[in-house]
Amino acid sequence: MADVQSMCWIIPGSIDMEAILKKSPPEFKYKVDYFYYIIDTITEASDLEDLDNNAGFVNLQAKRLQAFNHNYGKYIDYLLGKVIRRDGYIVGKKSFGYCINIRNEDGGLKAVPIIDFIARKNLKQEYAEKKKNSGIKGKKYDYLTKWFNPQLKIDGKKAREKVEELFPPLTGAIRGTKKGQPSRTTKRYKSLIAIEKFEKQEFYNSVDGNIGRFHSNIANIKKELRQFITYNGQQLVNVDIKNSQPLFSTLLLSRGLYNKSSKPINIYNIPSVLPLINNTKNINKTITIIDHYIMIVESSESINDKGFQKYIDLVNSDDFYRRMASIIAPNKPYNKAEMKTMMFMVFFSSNRFIGQPKAHFKRLFKANFPEVYEVFVKLKKKNHAALSHVLQRIESTVIVERSAKRIAEEHPTLPIFTVHDSIATTKGNEEYIAHIIKEETYDYTGVNAQIGFEHWG
Repeated sequence: MADVQSMCWIIPGSIDMEAILKKSPPEFKYKVDYFYYIIDTITEASDLEDLDNNAGFVNLQAKRLQAFNHNYGKYIDYLLGKVIRRDGYIVGKKSFGYCINIRNEDGGLKAVPIIDFIARKNLKQEYAEKKKNSGIKGKKYDYLTKWFNPQLKIDGKKAREKVEELFPPLTGAIRGTKKGQPSRTTKRYKSLIAIEKFEKQEFYNSVDGNIGRFHSNIANIKKELRQFITYNGQQLVNVDIKNSQPLFSTLLLSRGLYNKSSKPINIYNIPSVLPLINNTKNINKTITIIDHYIMIVESSESINDKGFQKYIDLVNSDDFYRRMASIIAPNKPYNKAEMKTMMFMVFFSSNRFIGQPKAHFKRLFKANFPEVYEVFVKLKKKNHAALSHVLQRIESTVIVERSAKRIAEEHPTLPIFTVHDSIATTKGNEEYIAHIIKEETYDYTGVNAQIGFEHWG
């Protein structure tokens, strides 16, 4: 995250590029600033990527790297193994992913002056282009983007102290990163970069075209750091839909969702999900199979809590995860994190994953809710992303397209910030926000949402 004003690279403090180059001189004529550019770019991009779903790597397009330095490949090859790591390239699907390959977490971030004139020139051009394209174009979401202004601030000192608390110095033997997961160091620097962006008022926003989520500095920053964010000096309160994805998953068990004439919501209203359900022209056939299965289950339900009702009642209970645990693991101490992990597996993993050793809880869910599990299987038959895609699209419609928009129309001077299944606002306005979310959830889906409050600060 280069500081263009002071013309400095911002990189992990433990990287001593001069010492690395002295110890192992490159076999080509180089400019040290081009090494720093790659390190800076990877570090900065970690704030924007979902590291947990990408094994800690950030995807960088070759076009961007080449625009800054047409010989970037030599610099990448030199840094591999010494400073960075790289994952695989998939033609037509993803660029190479990179991450910083260091274990030493000392030093935080540091500024390194940019020496080369051409590097300075290229950086200014890249910064101008990035600034031009950093936000949502047009006025469609100005009811959200307008609040990312100088009144939105973070207590950087306290936030950094929290980062040190979350990632204390390691003791004992150094262990490697778990396969498929980002390292502690990567997560730590992601948090530090997020804080720096807040302090420098480098705000960004975008909307996912597939699931409709509004991404921003607030949505992407580590949740433990949100308590240090204020607007116009006021503390913020986050108002969320409790267990939103399990709640919306109950809609998948209703035949109405698969009927084109159902209003206001049906699966045909989510065009981007249809190819995921069936990547051929037989989408209607697949949906008909799901609908027919639901009809059979509904007609065979008995008073013994069979079929879907057991799951629906559980989701609508006051303590969903605790009650789920009493069914799934009645002889074990209650562990909410395990239950959340189980639901994540059920919603997000592929059907084939159920045979893996780590899918123990997914198999328990199937054993206790076989009819519900079968509907999810049918939805994910062609692409396992279909189920989560539907749930997240419903969630974003309720929060971004309906609740936040209505709040902006009724109270245009009330600051609001969306975080996926929730809306944050200034303290004292949370009950009003909760009322709107409950009403819009019911009007759009027909289900009653339970609301939770989280005071930031």
